[in-house]
Amino acid sequence: MNIFGQKILLRAMETEDAELLRTMINDGDMEYLLGGWSFPVSQMQQRQWMEQATARADQFRAMIEADGKTVGTVMLTDLDYKNGTAQIHIKLCRGCRGQGYGTDAVRTVTEYAFRELRLHCVYAQISQHNVVSQKLFEKCGYRQEGVLRDRLFKRGAYVSVLVFSAVSRPDGTYD
Repeated sequence: MNIFGQKILLRAMETEDAELLRTMINDGDMEYLLGGWSFPVSQMQQRQWMEQATARADQFRAMIEADGKTVGTVMLTDLDYKNGTAQIHIKLCRGCRGQGYGTDAVRTVTEYAFRELRLHCVYAQISQHNVVSQKLFEKCGYRQEGVLRDRLFKRGAYVSVLVFSAVSRPDGTYD
């Protein structure tokens, strides 16, 4: 099943997405802006990961398509159906940012989480120096609700993580 936004389409990950995903994970500037870390990934490692990736009940992974090309990926992780929560992540390829794809993808997956998965709260953890992502989530109706001090070690220094969330309301809206 594909999920449609206004500008984007969310679809399942396919084996032909391996090189795009490998390019994104090996992008040092992207890694700096995001949480977590990784070692360099080879084509062989990426293929093996793709072959072993299976559907999991605690994750929703989708590729973002716009204007006939794949422009990134969006995920819900740590899906907790009892408490109605999940963490959202998004990565857009270089050259695909600033065109509204991220905004539409975040809004689309958030609405999907609330309307179809019956979640109550979706949250994002964004490094303090990733101002672009902070503005993206604020534009999509998320509110900053906390700071996790000195959580990430990036380029020789500890940085804090800002927590943003959106909560569904009975009238179908969220804030």
